[in-house]
Amino acid sequence: MSETRTSRPVPLLTLPSETSSVDQPGGSLLERLARALEQQGVSYCQWKGHWSTHRWSMGYGDVDLLVDRDAIPSFRLVLEQLGFKLVQPSAERQIPGTVSYFGHDPAVPRLLHLRVQYQLVLGNYWKPVYRIPIERPMLERSMAGQPFRLPSPSYRFLVFMLRMMLRQVGRPLLSTRAHWMRGIQIPLASLDASSDREELASILRHHLTSLDLPFFERCVRALQGESDLMERAVLPWQLHRRLRSNVRWPPVGAVIAGVAERILPAPVARIISSGSMRPSGGGVLVALIGADGAGMSTCARELTAWLEPGFPVMRVHLGNPRRSLLTALVEAALTIQRSLNGLLNRPSLPGAHLELLRHLCAARDRYRVYQRARRFAVAGGISLVEGYPVQQSRSLMGPRIPTLLRGSAGPLASRLREAEALYYRGILKPDVLCVLALDPELAVLRKPEQPAEDVRARARSILDTDWSSAGAHVVDAAQPHHQIVQRLKLMVWSML
Repeated sequence: MSETRTSRPVPLLTLPSETSSVDQPGGSLLERLARALEQQGVSYCQWKGHWSTHRWSMGYGDVDLLVDRDAIPSFRLVLEQLGFKLVQPSAERQIPGTVSYFGHDPAVPRLLHLRVQYQLVLGNYWKPVYRIPIERPMLERSMAGQPFRLPSPSYRFLVFMLRMMLRQVGRPLLSTRAHWMRGIQIPLASLDASSDREELASILRHHLTSLDLPFFERCVRALQGESDLMERAVLPWQLHRRLRSNVRWPPVGAVIAGVAERILPAPVARIISSGSMRPSGGGVLVALIGADGAGMSTCARELTAWLEPGFPVMRVHLGNPRRSLLTALVEAALTIQRSLNGLLNRPSLPGAHLELLRHLCAARDRYRVYQRARRFAVAGGISLVEGYPVQQSRSLMGPRIPTLLRGSAGPLASRLREAEALYYRGILKPDVLCVLALDPELAVLRKPEQPAEDVRARARSILDTDWSSAGAHVVDAAQPHHQIVQRLKLMVWSML
């Protein structure tokens, strides 16, 4: 029996916590989403991807929902309260009536991609997009599913046929490929057996008058491989002509981007694709500071792998920046000077101008890397920066020339000191500061290859610092690694 869905105001919901989603009311994030939408009477359904739900538990595959336009305010509020983040595709990838959200479920290793349509559109951003105006009756005839509501079998069959036929427009050889035809036979047969021909005829007669049941049957036979090659090649174009009033042709930039993704090597294509979505709230610069042995670099790698499938991510290390040509020349000159001093039995002065210049060059390299990371975040990306120099950690990462001079200095040394300080002052506070604190003795055990006193001193410096004024998130790095990463994910996610 069909159920008419209406939208109602949405009360406050429980936000995701640091506990596993399976321990929360309603189970996983997607199950809680389905439950909230049902409780609030939001008119919606999962309009495609009914054979891919098993992949969601690992974060693979998109969740495609069709939502009644009257229910948009309630639907958006539900997503916001469950921690979903609205993302914006680049201009050439935008499809009217379609938006995307990402969700973080602690029990799922990847971000969940929610693709929402307020109009039923078929196609991809770089291909023709067809508006199929059957949203309201399809939503009215939706039925309970697991976990989301589903269209009735007849509507599912109709939409599946339209999708499979229209994807062949402009690709006449696709209909001749046996492996493609075999791949759709199981869902096609299942939908064919469960649908009602009289209901299909009624849907076409009342809501999609440019089509009729005989033409629909011809398309089904073509998909089943029961038509000749000429029929299979011509039918997609005939369907396109019948729907041509509802077609949107892609802009040139979209075609170029789509073709580039498919002809470039897979690693390059993944980079292009991951850079297409940006948080609607803007990019962020996330700084990571940690004691030796705290696992800072490992955490940064895992955060990058977690974010990259959905967002543009840049990972850099200010503690070990890429050396510029000037820095390399100064270091080479300093090495030569020290060798000469050794041959002549002359002591190397810690405050010598060449050594001061090397520290100034290091500050310049860090500042240039910081500039790239900050600009990347300003453009909407997520910058993960290790070894970030903040005011509270100057002893770990900050100006070195004042320590070497230890008091008064000549005019040249003073200028070098001021120039170094100017670079570090130009490195502003990050948007998110995460500090990995570790007990000094445990740090020594984790880093046996380094001088124990140095490791102990750096770890003690992290522990003794008051991070409250910096708004830092301090994490105990002695806990299991997966718990550390989970906490960092929650911190970063809360800022997007």
